[in-house]
Amino acid sequence: MRIGVISDVHANLIALQKVLEKLETCDIIISAGDVVGYYPYPNEVIEIFRQEKIESVMGNHDAAVVFNDYSDMNEIAKIAGIYTRKIIKKDNLEWLANLPISLKKSDFEVYHGIPADNELAYTVYLFPDDPLIEILLNASDKSIIVGHTHIPFIKKQGTKFFLNPGSVGQPRDGNPKASFAIFDTEKGEIILKRVSYNIDEVYEAIIKHGLPEFLGLRLFRGF
Repeated sequence: MRIGVISDVHANLIALQKVLEKLETCDIIISAGDVVGYYPYPNEVIEIFRQEKIESVMGNHDAAVVFNDYSDMNEIAKIAGIYTRKIIKKDNLEWLANLPISLKKSDFEVYHGIPADNELAYTVYLFPDDPLIEILLNASDKSIIVGHTHIPFIKKQGTKFFLNPGSVGQPRDGNPKASFAIFDTEKGEIILKRVSYNIDEVYEAIIKHGLPEFLGLRLFRGF
């Protein structure tokens, strides 16, 4: 089975569309959260997730919109969250509210931030050099997939791996290309991939909808 792994789309429809073109040969697609937040296409992105049956966990931005609580966010993220809550359709908000905090498959588990059974699952950051990654892999009999940091990496331990596919909608590793991964379960192979998309189109939509210009400028820098 070929599994497409995405995370942190953040309502960036244009980036998502390009990534999905690259995942057409995958049997399923799973997401490590933050479907919405930051960018101006929450309804369109959620509707693609629903139509394509993309399974996702809840991210911290998803939770903020669901609970209408932006107290843990910086001012720019808060503005984008309030915007999202204002324009999101009722049925899409309900879909968002029903996202689980984890996906547990036969050979891997998915969380937004860290393996946990409470809100820590979507609030704690695990960066590539965090020693906790090895500890978590040692303690688990499955591979682990997370998002949240927008930085792609793979750590392997025997037949297990710890994967962050990076961000589709807002990369932060200095590379502006949308990031994602493909997991081939038969080969036991995980590959990180990138694809270019029309950032100018997203930037223009940000300005049109009155969102902070910074959100568009950072896409060009990939940080």
